[in-house]
Amino acid sequence: MSVVQLITKTMPFFISRIIVYALFGLISLVFLGIVIGLGILLARWFEFASGFFIIMIIATFFSVLAILRFIERYFLYMVKVGHIAVVTELLRKGSVPDGKGQIAYGKDQVVANFGSANIAFVVDKIIYAAVKQIQRWMMRIGNFFSFIPGAKNVIGIISKVMEVSLRYVDEAILSYIMLKKSEAKDAEVAATQEGEAPAEGQQEEVNVWKAACDGVVLYAQSWKQIIMTAGGIVVFVYLLNFIVFLASVFPLMGIARLMAPNPGVEAVFGYFAIVGAYILTSMTKRALVDPIAMIAMVRTYQLNIKDLTPSMDLHDKLLGVSSKFKQLFNKSKTETSKAVATNSEPSA
Repeated sequence: MSVVQLITKTMPFFISRIIVYALFGLISLVFLGIVIGLGILLARWFEFASGFFIIMIIATFFSVLAILRFIERYFLYMVKVGHIAVVTELLRKGSVPDGKGQIAYGKDQVVANFGSANIAFVVDKIIYAAVKQIQRWMMRIGNFFSFIPGAKNVIGIISKVMEVSLRYVDEAILSYIMLKKSEAKDAEVAATQEGEAPAEGQQEEVNVWKAACDGVVLYAQSWKQIIMTAGGIVVFVYLLNFIVFLASVFPLMGIARLMAPNPGVEAVFGYFAIVGAYILTSMTKRALVDPIAMIAMVRTYQLNIKDLTPSMDLHDKLLGVSSKFKQLFNKSKTETSKAVATNSEPSA
């Protein structure tokens, strides 16, 4: 299934994100307008005070950023992971079960695979940190070839591509966890229907932390193939951000010029226009660019790791270079031990 098809089939998630971010962007611009209005009054009453206006600009920017992060963490995270779940199912089966909306189905899959959005969030953050450490290790290895003419520039480009694409790699690994859980569940259902006992080691296979470890190892095995898609994502992200920013900043600066009572205030309002353009660009990126980039990365990752087995040699090497990967590994051992202890308890 192509990226365009996945976008079309998961349009409800795009619509929900557009609505939320459009509302937030509108509220942020209204808030910015109130601050500008207050600035006009103060400028007329007390003349122009550049230091105070700069403080207002900084406070406005960080207030909007803090509120946005709160909304994304506690209201939109389930939608994001639910989108990953639906994309994973579409790649695996080509469709999702009928009778329930995609967003509701995605949320159910998150709960079924992780227990709650909070657990998914914790797993996600540890995966992100582990992949970040592993990417730095890979780049340190690449630096050994910096003596080759032009190699330093190539390594620098690859490093930047990996850095920007990192935010989507952890989402691809979350999709791998969901994939393994879904495959294990289907195998269990099939075995039950045939009257057979579940396969030995099945509990370990559905261990979220074990699947996360395997997903990170598989990324490290296939990163050279994934980097091509990552490069396209980086170009797409920067290009669209640049276009949206330019399309926003000039009209806002024109409005700022019309509203300013004097050249000094006009300069400060110009900074507010830049903040407003950043807000619009950020909302567009989060509503449209991020989910498209996620779909492209998940699809590429799934295609490249298909039929691959996690390398134990690489697994052991990653334990020595990434403390966060070791944390994933230790949690997988703990969960496996708990599962074994639970299964070995005699039934009443």
